[in-house]
Amino acid sequence: MKIRNLFDRIRRRVAGQEVTVYPSYGYRDPGDPACWIVPMRVWVHDNRDTPFVERVIQEWAAAHFEKDLKRELAADEKAQLRECLQNFIADDKYNESVAFSFEDDPAGTQFEMKQRTTPSGVIEEAVRIPDALVQACYARQKDTDRWLAIQARTGDGNGQGVGALRFLEPVGLCVISDIDDTIKVTRVPAGKKTVLRNTFLRKFEPAPGMLARFKAIESSEGADVCFHYVSGSPWQMYGVLSRFLFGETGFPPGTIHMKALRLNLVERGSIGNLLSFAVGGDLATLEQKVRQITDLMLHLPKRRFILVGDSGERDPEVYRAIRELFPDQVSEILIRDVLGQRLQGMKVIEEPDAYVSLDTSDLVAEMKALVDKSRSAGPISPKL
Repeated sequence: MKIRNLFDRIRRRVAGQEVTVYPSYGYRDPGDPACWIVPMRVWVHDNRDTPFVERVIQEWAAAHFEKDLKRELAADEKAQLRECLQNFIADDKYNESVAFSFEDDPAGTQFEMKQRTTPSGVIEEAVRIPDALVQACYARQKDTDRWLAIQARTGDGNGQGVGALRFLEPVGLCVISDIDDTIKVTRVPAGKKTVLRNTFLRKFEPAPGMLARFKAIESSEGADVCFHYVSGSPWQMYGVLSRFLFGETGFPPGTIHMKALRLNLVERGSIGNLLSFAVGGDLATLEQKVRQITDLMLHLPKRRFILVGDSGERDPEVYRAIRELFPDQVSEILIRDVLGQRLQGMKVIEEPDAYVSLDTSDLVAEMKALVDKSRSAGPISPKL
């Protein structure tokens, strides 16, 4: 047995595969209350077999910033850049199968995902979990945060990873929050160059007062509150963002919803495409965030929602559109003002005709049609 365990450790080290399980939530199946539906996203990847490729990409990115700054990068800036680029450089694993089990499940039930990984190494799939198993896990759970830990592995056993799922009862409170300039200082209104520097070169900084506000909501609502963090940043930024939010800063644990990016960094010109994408702000990002929030509303129709954002980009317009679609579910909209300092010493015109906002009428019409179609179809399909 010892020899076999040693062989398994050596094999995993050589294979180097990792399964990233993104935190997600479960909602009760509208057609079967004894079953939960969990929209899951997993990513199978490992380090590239050619380390020189990583160095070349990092040097390309460093040269980009040094040209912009007209100076060499400091050691801490290079370290931040390497950390942010790590998952962009990783080698995605195609056609892998993935299964997972709950740490607190006494029976050790295995759930095999029906799909295999895409060329990007990703599986997005809704998985059905029996309520009896969920309740058995909660009965054995030592913590009281309502998150259940899971262990995932690839079919060949070379890739492993851990994650957590939160099963949400129909009634309760959900807090949906933007990230950039809402709970993390990014300074989007300052322009593209500032955003890139604050993302890739500088340690992330929490927005003043927001942690205390979130903790107050969490403590006042107790076990019935769950947080959902929505960002226009690519999924490759998940690692550094989750470490900042939950490990370094201590924001309440929650699900994370980001943007898909299909990009091969070894291709010519990809660094420039990556940096442009990281800034966000395009219509595709807007639609992505609205769709992800809409999914939460549809999956959890009886829960109350607080929407948290900032005034630097489109959050007021997006949240207004969401409230038009779900007037009975949105109980409050909180907007962090990031423009006040820019307006100091200026006379602000506040007449109604002076406002210039994003026209979301087409987007609202499109989303309303999707919502009506989903509602008329009856129970939500578990297929993503």
